[in-house]
Amino acid sequence: MKKEPFECISINPMKGENRTAEYRAQFPLGLIPAIEDDPGDGETIALSEASAIMIYLCDKNKWNDMYPSSNNNPSDIRQRALINEYISHHNESTRLMTRKVIFPGLSGLFAAEGNLSPGMTHSLSSSPADLMKLKSTIRDTAKRFQHKFLVNSRGSSDFIVGDTPTIADLLAYPDLAQIPQILGIDYVEWPELEELRQWLDRMAKLPYHDDVHRTATKLGKLYQSKL
Repeated sequence: MKKEPFECISINPMKGENRTAEYRAQFPLGLIPAIEDDPGDGETIALSEASAIMIYLCDKNKWNDMYPSSNNNPSDIRQRALINEYISHHNESTRLMTRKVIFPGLSGLFAAEGNLSPGMTHSLSSSPADLMKLKSTIRDTAKRFQHKFLVNSRGSSDFIVGDTPTIADLLAYPDLAQIPQILGIDYVEWPELEELRQWLDRMAKLPYHDDVHRTATKLGKLYQSKL
């Protein structure tokens, strides 16, 4: 969205490439995404975790539309606080979609491809009871997100904080969008999630959306072909 030049290096977590000694020497947390950059003092900083990376890039490049600078402007203080509220809640909010739904499904897929032992796996072709439980997790997680961040305390704004997207939206969107992109489960199954669907539609219209989510789309085609 910001057209900032960068070099992309592919790391495959399904093959354990983020757990190698070489990777952990550079990024001790062993997480992806990760970034190595010069903040401007000639010394390199190595960061992992998407939220930390986004905050760093916004602060360094003064992308105040995505994450307001820390100053004495009450409006900016309010917006920054609301973004921080979502960031603090992220791992217990939409991130549950990845941990409890997407990752087990992809683990099953890559186990079938010979890259992982078949441990945590699920399949949309499993028993009706398992499928119902899976969909219940999706519905409940999406419903909580919609209530807390799109309806309850955000008024009539188009995005999580205000009428333009911020890093809060960029953090939340991939976890929720993966459900239709990868699993092929459409939120239209739940009429009570109308506000969520509208937000997803707005996010899908952002610049470079299809380029950024090309890998998720490919994974979805592969995953669904194995059902």
